[in-house]
Amino acid sequence: MAAMAFGMAVGAFVLSKMAPPSTRMRMMGWLAILSCVPLIGSAADPSLWCVLPLWTLAGAGGAYQLAAAAFVQALRPVTRARAFGLAQSGLYAVQGLGIQAGGAVAQAIGAPPAVGLAGLIGLTTATMLAVSWTQLHGHLPQAARPGAAEY
Repeated sequence: MAAMAFGMAVGAFVLSKMAPPSTRMRMMGWLAILSCVPLIGSAADPSLWCVLPLWTLAGAGGAYQLAAAAFVQALRPVTRARAFGLAQSGLYAVQGLGIQAGGAVAQAIGAPPAVGLAGLIGLTTATMLAVSWTQLHGHLPQAARPGAAEY
């Protein structure tokens, strides 16, 4: 589990230092996908030395959350706190339900296949959301785009 946290710390640091906010916004969907793909490899029940780089890479993909934070900052100040609170509450609820569901699935089929299945479900969901985000982001007026001055 520490490999994911390490990967996310490194990914967030690199992303924050090397990519301007507009680039981070464009990369958000791809990073979300990257956070899921390596988990699929866990279904094969690899050794610890194979799992560590896979989960570190998945953690690095978790740097998409930096871009999500930039999105919240792009909101009007009047609605920003409400939007952030709603997003955080939803995230905590989904994580809690995911942990419960993951535990139940792991008891039924074993931990490695359950992690792989979670990665596959995450990949599917992240891909659908990334495509929607790209389509929406591409249709936003220039002035409404976060980081529009950097384009």
